[in-house]
Amino acid sequence: MKVMLILDHPWPESFNHAIARRAEDAVSRAGHEVDFRDLHGEDFDPVLRRDGLAVYTRGETKDPLVTEYQKRITASDHLVFVFPVWWETMPALLKGFIDKVFLPGWAFAEEDAAPLLKHISGATVITTMGAPEVIHTSVEAAFCRGVLEFCGIPETKWFNIVNVGLVTDDERTAWLDEVAGYLERLR
Repeated sequence: MKVMLILDHPWPESFNHAIARRAEDAVSRAGHEVDFRDLHGEDFDPVLRRDGLAVYTRGETKDPLVTEYQKRITASDHLVFVFPVWWETMPALLKGFIDKVFLPGWAFAEEDAAPLLKHISGATVITTMGAPEVIHTSVEAAFCRGVLEFCGIPETKWFNIVNVGLVTDDERTAWLDEVAGYLERLR
């Protein structure tokens, strides 16, 4: 399988980076090919500017990095997203990634909203939160269902660790082991 792993976190020493490295390792150990994309490391510009919006409804882009991401997603069988939940939703870079990359005519048919990413077997969404419990969040509704499912990805597994700033190293390790175990069983 080809797995594209997309990371959105600006700090290389963050727990999100540790999660992404562990996820990459787990997918590789399972014998799958991993395409690791660090949106910050690649200086992805999340802003859908006027010139991009002018061609958006035609499913076109002015950003060559968007075209590259689309090719990589098209070549993928499974997607993995790693990001923190900030203000109850995804960070700006990932939101801009969705706005700019998941274009009509490529991710969905604009005329009837038919999903066009049906070749992707599923997605794994891995998030962290500073809140002490899962509070109202748009990750599951807006991202897992509203974007991924809407575009044809049939199954999404969401892992979320809460109170991330206060959990012990042992708790982090156990959670990483759980996520890695799931990813090692991808088929």
